[in-house]
Amino acid sequence: MFQYSTRALSSIYILIFFSSCSTKTISNDGDWELVWQDEFEGDKLDRSNWTFDLGTGAPSFKEYGHSSPYFVPENFPSDNFSVRWEGKIKIDYDSKYTFYLISDDGVRLYINNNIIIDSWEPQPATEKQGVIKLQKDKKYSIQIEYFEQTGGEAIVLGWESEKFSKRLVPNSHLFTPDGKPGLQGTYFKNKELKQITTDPPLVRIDKEINWVTGGGWGNNESQYYTDRAQNVRIVDGKLIIESHKEAYRGSNYTSSRIKTKGSWKYGKFEIRAKLPPGRGTWSALWALPTDWEYGNWPLSGEIDIMEHVGYDEDIIVTSLHNAALSAGDIGGTDQHGYLKQPNVCEQFNNYILEWTKDEIKIIVNDKISLRYPKQDKNWTKWPFDKRFHLLFNIAVGGNWGGAKGIDDSVFPSRMEIDYVRVYSRTGVEGT
Repeated sequence: MFQYSTRALSSIYILIFFSSCSTKTISNDGDWELVWQDEFEGDKLDRSNWTFDLGTGAPSFKEYGHSSPYFVPENFPSDNFSVRWEGKIKIDYDSKYTFYLISDDGVRLYINNNIIIDSWEPQPATEKQGVIKLQKDKKYSIQIEYFEQTGGEAIVLGWESEKFSKRLVPNSHLFTPDGKPGLQGTYFKNKELKQITTDPPLVRIDKEINWVTGGGWGNNESQYYTDRAQNVRIVDGKLIIESHKEAYRGSNYTSSRIKTKGSWKYGKFEIRAKLPPGRGTWSALWALPTDWEYGNWPLSGEIDIMEHVGYDEDIIVTSLHNAALSAGDIGGTDQHGYLKQPNVCEQFNNYILEWTKDEIKIIVNDKISLRYPKQDKNWTKWPFDKRFHLLFNIAVGGNWGGAKGIDDSVFPSRMEIDYVRVYSRTGVEGT
């Protein structure tokens, strides 16, 4: 569930054996063996099994010792724009300086006309760094180039030296070309850092290069994820994830997004669930890589076992994401499944991922929705040879879930999960 439908598993051995794991071994379909399960017994979610993604998807950079008060200018596009900041930076010590830039999306940093950081590509909020030796009592030219594609925006400039620890570069050390505190930012309504219409770019002074806006988990979603009992709980042997219409920490909706602490490479994953109804809901049962060894999304892959939007109530979507085919490009390919399944919001159905070193297969009850063989695919089409963990959530709105608006009358809207079971295949390669 990332960037359109992002929901940015060899014999399986559990990465972490949970205290609630069943000690029994149950055969399934002959050569599948149960290795982990959660039947959601008791009255509380077992936090030795599960953890949470919290908030709006906008990153927090507490290590910089500062909040993020400076935002994209009012009435300026929130997507597909670019900025060039220019000025001088004051240096207090002879030292080797490490500069940090956190950006969503692309960024470049020049100090004294030397490129120190070069990461000019779409990416989630990612920290990059570069090193340069500078002399005290001097002011060096500094230039930052940045572009925002879609989703949330972030740009944060930090530094450290042999004399001080990592922190935000303060406005006391930044100066515009004419000597005012801060850096002069030129904002363009395109990603190319140029004026391509008669509409002149916006020029303003930013006291610090430190703002984070949006969030929306890469999809412009509207909810704030919490771990409150109101949003996630156990009731009568069922896991309840529930979205609400409520004002909470700057958002208008709340929900929950949980994920397994354990991760797997290959296996069979069975989830029995009843889905949330209502226009504006976007629920998912999915898997993401644990270590992102091939790079940021979508390079390391994503497995969407089930995605469902409330305005298409009888349709189950399954998909895979990778470097070759990511968001928005998967329709009509073998990485995409589209299955009509009535009453998914009224009754429980089984959502099954069968994942081996040779094939990924996704099944809804007894119907195959997606079948994707490895064949001779390299990592750009088959990053599915690393460990993945499971995620369950309800988003509200977003590029897909909110494409036909949000019906506030449907809230609270809940997804119920009866059980989660993970199987390994006896004698098959894997860890």
